[in-house]
Amino acid sequence: MTVPKAAQIRPPKQSRSKRTLERIVEASLELLATEGLSGLTVHRVVAKANSSVGSFYARFDGKDELLDYLGERVWTEALERWETTLETRDWSTLELAEVVEGAVGLLIDAQRSRSAYLKALDWASGRQSDAYEAFRTELLRGLRRLILQHRDQIAHDDPELAVRLGLRAVLGVVDAEFRAVQDRLPRDVLIEECRSMLTGYLTGDAGVGRT
Repeated sequence: MTVPKAAQIRPPKQSRSKRTLERIVEASLELLATEGLSGLTVHRVVAKANSSVGSFYARFDGKDELLDYLGERVWTEALERWETTLETRDWSTLELAEVVEGAVGLLIDAQRSRSAYLKALDWASGRQSDAYEAFRTELLRGLRRLILQHRDQIAHDDPELAVRLGLRAVLGVVDAEFRAVQDRLPRDVLIEECRSMLTGYLTGDAGVGRT
């Protein structure tokens, strides 16, 4: 897996110039999300950002350099948010079922975050989801580490394998729900069902995750 290459843009020095860059970034991400790569043109970006073509080319050589910058920016921000989320909670005081519940919630929230742009940016830049998959790998690795702190409560002969497969099963359910066109489960219901599924699998007790 590879992460986005560093984009060599001309960094803004004044606060006004920084605000212009932020507007270009936000406009680009919105267009990419709603219109796809074909809708992401320099003229549409600057129009949506209330900027100018000159301001765009003062920062980027063209669309390809913009895509490289967006990929690097989104990748970095997604990882920073994820690491902050893990560090701002005292997981050591929680029981296994509580850790699993928190892990499932983080998986769901990660799907709703800007990290979802990584997949589109990867394909747009010809990387075929490398950064997106790398982010998900980091996410699962962090959650595995948290859950394995309770390995003494895991009934499987190979706790590491059980946690790995269990989290991937939950991620598959979360992905399927986010792709659902209708009858999508509410967040609280999805968390409860996935918690029950994963905790039951890890402990060997199908009813342990139920409240």
